[in-house]
Amino acid sequence: MRYFKKLITQHINIENNEWQELTSKFRKVAIKKGGTISNAGDIFKDFYFVKSGLARSYFIDLNGKDFTWQIYFRGKSKYGLNNFMDDSVSYYENDGSMLYFEALEDSVFYVISLKDMDDFLNIADKKWEYLARIWLHDTYFSSTYKRVISLMSENANQRYERLLVEYPDIFSKVKAYQIAAFLGVAPQTLSKLKK
Repeated sequence: MRYFKKLITQHINIENNEWQELTSKFRKVAIKKGGTISNAGDIFKDFYFVKSGLARSYFIDLNGKDFTWQIYFRGKSKYGLNNFMDDSVSYYENDGSMLYFEALEDSVFYVISLKDMDDFLNIADKKWEYLARIWLHDTYFSSTYKRVISLMSENANQRYERLLVEYPDIFSKVKAYQIAAFLGVAPQTLSKLKK
């Protein structure tokens, strides 16, 4: 969890006892390529930190078409951290997620229940709330806001150009058909955009 600690200490200083308290609540989970992390309709109750590997969340529309919502991997994209995987909307609304989550390659995650995370934040020093607000903005609000606006206002070529700026190494990590689903285009359209 050294990388996780490094991400934290970029924003706040932490004491050894705080680190021990937090990390004691995590469990290490390995999921094989193609493995299901969570299904649509399930209440998503955990928070995943990507130690290694690659995963995605996606939904299937009424016509059976697959749309990639987000891609999760170790490292940082231009507009937010992609290390964190959860569906806190499902958890806090106590409602089934609209998303499926799957491992795109053999992956290892550090996992904590959202309840345990909330309990920790309720008793922890205020600096942890500050960190949570920063990550919420970077990971969720900023990236989701930009993604939704992009899907609603940009053409396929503009979305492709944005993808290359935001995720410059994405083609080395993710299969082309999954990138096409992320952009909301057919694989053939992605091939044309790449040329």
